[in-house]
Amino acid sequence: MFKDYLEYKKSNDSNNELIKEVITNEDSENKIDWEKLENINKDIIGWIRIDGTNIDYPILKDDSRLKYLKHSYNGDYNKNGSIFTLDNNPFENNITILYGHNRRNNIMFSELGNYMDESFFYKHSSFDIYTKSKNYKVTIFSCYSIDVNVEENNIKLLSFNEEIEYYKKASKFSITDTGKIDRIIKLSTCSYINSYTTQTSQRYYIIGKLEESD
Repeated sequence: MFKDYLEYKKSNDSNNELIKEVITNEDSENKIDWEKLENINKDIIGWIRIDGTNIDYPILKDDSRLKYLKHSYNGDYNKNGSIFTLDNNPFENNITILYGHNRRNNIMFSELGNYMDESFFYKHSSFDIYTKSKNYKVTIFSCYSIDVNVEENNIKLLSFNEEIEYYKKASKFSITDTGKIDRIIKLSTCSYINSYTTQTSQRYYIIGKLEESD
């Protein structure tokens, strides 16, 4: 437990220092020093922030070796990992999936489970993603928990539009007006929904419409 605490503290402190170092707020607009981030790690491709939560992290581009499952944004080993994607063209393709751990220390994607609460869902129904070239607004329209293998089987033969309809029907809460959806972000983390003590094959999925913003 003490080792876990030290890794949590190292991860949390390091991220807080990174925020102070690379993000400034001028005229209520976030300014990110992308050159500094690239000097730290060229795998950093973006930043995700969900206001009112602890989710305020760099996004890493990973590969099939899943380095960032157990490494922090600077490449150091840390089992809390990072927020990462395996997609080849993140934020440009129809679907971008972001992964992060759900840990008891409440960092990374631990707060995604709160979306199973209706008031939290509607209060935190949008978030921001920043990249070097573009900024995005994500409007959430679906949240649910399901076995990861069932999920993969459910969507594997669906077209993009069919997948959107699937997400809407699977959602725990109803969103009536999403408008035309061309691109989405899917946030994924382990779920404790059927267990109070251990992770299961369940996953929390939070899906939102991705649109460019100023």
